Amino acid sequence: MKVIHIAEIPVLWSHLDANGHVNNGVYQSYLDEARMQALESVGFSIREMRENLVGPVVMKAELTYHKPLHHPDSVRIETGFRDMTAVRGTVLQNMYRISDGALVCAAIFSAIFYDFARKRPWKIPKLYFENLMSV
Repeated sequence: MKVIHIAEIPVLWSHLDANGHVNNGVYQSYLDEARMQALESVGFSIREMRENLVGPVVMKAELTYHKPLHHPDSVRIETGFRDMTAVRGTVLQNMYRISDGALVCAAIFSAIFYDFARKRPWKIPKLYFENLMSV
């Protein structure tokens, strides 16, 4: 995977489940935050997407959990893209514990860009697509 963005996110006490480790649903929110940061890093302004009623929509998520996360720790999420077209693509993300570098989760997301006003897929403007493909 060609990494285009690295995000670091702290594990909060409130993210833990009854077993004392990060609830599996919280992993999704960490990965979502890292994806949006990655899009911002290549020129996709979240503010502009909201103003234009367009944005990414996850169609399929596949997460493989390798190790637990606990508080207080932080994660490093590496994000990359593959199989990109003007309307869809695949997002690859690996999440590592910062304390020991262990891989805790590997994720693959299939996503489209969507026009919420027209209720149909949105074709990425050429400038954004070129930025995404050049990283």
